[in-house]
Amino acid sequence: MQILLLAWEYPPALVGGLGRHVHELSKAVAAQGHTVHVITAGEDGAQGYECKEGVHVHRVCSRHGGREPFSAWIEGLNDAMMECADRLCAGICFDTVHAHDWLVWKAALYLQEKWHLPLTATIHATEHGRNNGIHTALQQEIHEKEQKLVKAADSLIVCSYFMKREIEQILHADPSKISVFPNGIHPEFFTLQTARNVREQYGLQQRLLIFSIGRIVNEKGFYTIIEAAPLLAQRHPAAVFVIAGKGPLLERYRMIVRERQLGHVVWFVGYISEAEQRAFLQQSDIVLVPSLYEPFGIVALEGMLAKKPTVVADTGGLGEIVTHARTGFKTVPGNAWSLGQQLSEIIEQPRLAAQAAEQGYEHVKHHYNWDSIARQTILVYRKVSHSYQSGG
Repeated sequence: MQILLLAWEYPPALVGGLGRHVHELSKAVAAQGHTVHVITAGEDGAQGYECKEGVHVHRVCSRHGGREPFSAWIEGLNDAMMECADRLCAGICFDTVHAHDWLVWKAALYLQEKWHLPLTATIHATEHGRNNGIHTALQQEIHEKEQKLVKAADSLIVCSYFMKREIEQILHADPSKISVFPNGIHPEFFTLQTARNVREQYGLQQRLLIFSIGRIVNEKGFYTIIEAAPLLAQRHPAAVFVIAGKGPLLERYRMIVRERQLGHVVWFVGYISEAEQRAFLQQSDIVLVPSLYEPFGIVALEGMLAKKPTVVADTGGLGEIVTHARTGFKTVPGNAWSLGQQLSEIIEQPRLAAQAAEQGYEHVKHHYNWDSIARQTILVYRKVSHSYQSGG
């Protein structure tokens, strides 16, 4: 099959988990003998083409100069994607187009209409879910674009049953069009031991390291860590939370930590490289994913694959990944007491923690495989393509 994917981010220009998902899916689909083209935004405005890991990557520059306002930049990015897609479609007979989230909705609907391409859309998250409702004009604008994409798509993919319910209820998606495929992870993710010793680098040799990573926004639940930190420090003074990532709330959270004199127990270290991320996951004592809203939660998979006791907030897709006290541990979302209590129990019961870490590793290795996810996705492509060809 000839497959065209649209995504606003793709390595090395990564913002969140969407780009990583598209990267892994594209590679896995290409590895199964299909031709995969990805149109995405160029890093720092860079344009160009490369064929890497079996995937044809076309990077375009938004027709709107700067990234502010973001809505105008996205509009310009879609215009550039449409121009690039027109050139490709003039020479390649694509079987389907696969759009990832509202950020490429305009280009996706354009290709569906002009080039008569069956459209699959993956909805990674919703504006309503991220903000616990629609409260501003911009949020309403994004919400309406999500609705248009969902209504127009011939098939829909989500990463959890939580997200299936959400797009049915919030975006009025047709249940018959929805497939649920989880995100995946490669079993060899940690096969190469990193040479970087982050414990030594950050002076953490004698500390009990609890590691979290994600975009520093409200929905990721990192404020709950700040609230739970004094409770845990009283019982376990050696514990330290290391939180990696960048985002609009980073400096605000750092200021709160300083004001509450929690600098010895909560560290917001900012952006870290992928090598550092793997090192922290390998060298941590506990991996923590405290999200308030999380359609899936790939960091939980990474923690489990690293054979670490992994603690997640019982929300969204996270609750579907972890079975409490068997493959990991759950806490009440946004509840500092619940988080502190659960972490204390893990620290005080190392045997239980080790058993859950081992079982979590086996669970992830066997159930979250990109090759299997790619095969299921290809079946969706074939179904919508056949439906178009037969006029159904």
